[in-house]
Amino acid sequence: MGKLSLQHVSKSYGSNYVLQDVSFHVDEGEFVSIVGPSGSGKSTLFQLIGGLYAPDNGDIMLDGKRVNNSRGHISYMPQSPALFPWRTILQNVLLSSEIAGQKDSTKAKELIEKAGLGGYEQAYPNQLSGGMKQRVAFIRSLNSPQSIICLDEPFSALDEFTRFEMQEWLLTIWEEYRKSILFITHNIDEALYLSDRILILSEKPASVKKEIIVPFTRPRAEDILLTEQFMKLKREIHHDLRG
Repeated sequence: MGKLSLQHVSKSYGSNYVLQDVSFHVDEGEFVSIVGPSGSGKSTLFQLIGGLYAPDNGDIMLDGKRVNNSRGHISYMPQSPALFPWRTILQNVLLSSEIAGQKDSTKAKELIEKAGLGGYEQAYPNQLSGGMKQRVAFIRSLNSPQSIICLDEPFSALDEFTRFEMQEWLLTIWEEYRKSILFITHNIDEALYLSDRILILSEKPASVKKEIIVPFTRPRAEDILLTEQFMKLKREIHHDLRG
């Protein structure tokens, strides 16, 4: 499965009100991005969804089950690859499935091959480039048993060319496996190129200010980035973020 729903979620830390009455959903196999001003609570949302903290109000539902303050239900990929330097690439990819008690390495090896990392199974993270490390981190998420993946600005540290290569690669892999993805980014082009829907957060305390349904068909092609429709949506989102 992989259907996530937030229902009227609020969160504060003392007098610091971060989220207020946030409601949205991610359907099974859907790619949804969240954009918002800096400090608007995007990462706090992931902390709540991941069960690190409990919301003050509201419910977080996964496949119809309330998972407030409950861990182990999602796969999370942070901004840095967070690979263990003493584990090989294969061992890093297997980590999430090992935690879940699954020992079969067949799928992990298949993912490594499809990520263009065949031959690197026994290499260590310090032998890989930044983009290669991000591929390992993502396929580790895909190899986990959880049905939804939360990606927190995973390409923000990459140069522009490598970033776009990673976006194309991510779409290719995701379209084959179709896990549900909730994606945080500050990059409007990235959100439009990758997503089915985009959620725009307001200033703190954040709520969902607007939802945009991305009209481009899949599979996505690079040439949509220069279309008038793409530029119009980009200007609209930029205006909403500034307004």
